[in-house]
Amino acid sequence: MNKKGNVLALAFLMLACGPAPEKTADDSRTTTVRLEVEMPSSDQTPYAENIEFSGGSVLALMQEARKNGLEFTSSGEGEKAFIDSIQGISPEGKDKKGSYWIYAVNGKLANQGVGAAEVRPGDSVRWCYLSYDERKSCASEAAQDEINSSGDPETESK
Repeated sequence: MNKKGNVLALAFLMLACGPAPEKTADDSRTTTVRLEVEMPSSDQTPYAENIEFSGGSVLALMQEARKNGLEFTSSGEGEKAFIDSIQGISPEGKDKKGSYWIYAVNGKLANQGVGAAEVRPGDSVRWCYLSYDERKSCASEAAQDEINSSGDPETESK
């Protein structure tokens, strides 16, 4: 073998037998989205899971959560998709006197439907079964302060 071949072979051995590369900050990023469903009654078990999810719509997250025991029904497609029930519970009543499924992403009430709202790893989605007047309680306190100062976003999942 010539000198050049020996150098290449030695370089290959050093790379192959060398230490493993150190993890970068990107390697340690989370790959999950936190999904929580607060049930309307204390005798019902809430749903709370970290779902492996690379990103997409809230509806796609819900579909992935089915693998972890979430039950829901939906209607419509794409941006017009709507959640009809979660864990067997459907909306009741009418207008502002009814109770509905409302969701928040990262503590802020949603202003898009489940087919349009996007989430990515590290985000959290919280579903609450509330009346129109109670809807703000689904948001975190910091988000509620923002809502109170800037007006109400649309909160239904339509």
